[in-house]
Amino acid sequence: MKRIAKLLLFLLLVPIGLHAQDYVDKEGELQTPRVYVTAGSFIPELTTSLRVDSKLGLGTELNLEDLFRLESQMAVFRGGGLVRLSKRSHIAASFTTIRRSNTISLETDLDFGDTTFSAGALATLRFDVNYFSATYRYSLFEKPNWNAGLSAGLRFVQFNTSLDAKFNQEQFSESAKIGAPAVLFGLHGSAYLTPRLLGRYSWDYFYLEVAGMNLRVVETNVNLQYFATKRFGLGVGYAGSNYKVREIPLSDSFRGEITFAFEGFTLFASFRL
Repeated sequence: MKRIAKLLLFLLLVPIGLHAQDYVDKEGELQTPRVYVTAGSFIPELTTSLRVDSKLGLGTELNLEDLFRLESQMAVFRGGGLVRLSKRSHIAASFTTIRRSNTISLETDLDFGDTTFSAGALATLRFDVNYFSATYRYSLFEKPNWNAGLSAGLRFVQFNTSLDAKFNQEQFSESAKIGAPAVLFGLHGSAYLTPRLLGRYSWDYFYLEVAGMNLRVVETNVNLQYFATKRFGLGVGYAGSNYKVREIPLSDSFRGEITFAFEGFTLFASFRL
């Protein structure tokens, strides 16, 4: 997948003689779309490590795809949009939601929050993710055949997880809700490779370690959109996000650490106005 993503990036940066945000229609007139909307399927590969601590000590480190056999690849909805504010600036936004759960018989004892779940218990783990992004992008370079610049944006990832188990006719339950906000800074570029083929690329990064809190976010997005008509098209892309969250001080319900990565292809419909 990464090789294909690099190929898409190479195509995106090839200079071909058209305005970065403009295209010439079949009547020979220059068009400047102001709004883009996308909606479709995101097919990520998922990697998740979770530890939920108690007030007294560390919890058990859990690899959710291995131990609980949560789906490591699945198709989920992804929506997004872009609004051009001026010749050099625009705002982009996107949303993704991931829902996973599974029930297993525990092979060993594990500590999750304030509860120790015993081996042999029938346990159900739920791990849901809601991802929101909004980014302001400014083009330092606005050339006849490409543009590129800097970006700054807000990210908010909400993790909802719970573990319910039944052992010797007794029911045990623990849950945690984690909200991880971040301000990312990065690079972006785009170009109409032909009047019908639009390419975009972005890379964003954030790292913060203070007062026992650790938050690291890395994101990459690259896509190609082919417009069969003046307004509507289809697109394919590659998107990846890597989150590491430890000890969020603003969260009353979470003590522990989450490492969560999702990356894969996107297939979507596109609308421009």
